[in-house]
Amino acid sequence: MGEESLAPLIEFIGKKFDQVDQRFEGIERRLDQMATKDELEAKLAETRRHMGVLVEAVRDDVRQVAEGVAETNQRLDRFEQKVEAEFVETRAMIRFSYAQLDRRIQDLEGNYASLSERVERLEARSA
Repeated sequence: MGEESLAPLIEFIGKKFDQVDQRFEGIERRLDQMATKDELEAKLAETRRHMGVLVEAVRDDVRQVAEGVAETNQRLDRFEQKVEAEFVETRAMIRFSYAQLDRRIQDLEGNYASLSERVERLEARSA
């Protein structure tokens, strides 16, 4: 086999090697774009730290809300006690006022009965 007869074969093999080289270059580009295990672990650790910070912030917010609710409950309890005390005081004042009014009405009724009796006696004398 002469060099002339091998030329097409060499050219064919050269084209195939060029195609293989192009495929390898494409694979290398794709591998360069992919993250390495160390990069993935670093990103995972960063994500964990970030999530830890977020969870702690949420815990703080929940703690503040719980403290606010507890304070509001205490205020409501004090307000309820104050209203209850004022209610008891108001009822006592109403009872006292009612007792005074009842006494005054009884006095007026007694005076009315006495005056009616006197009027009847005066009318009986003049008749």
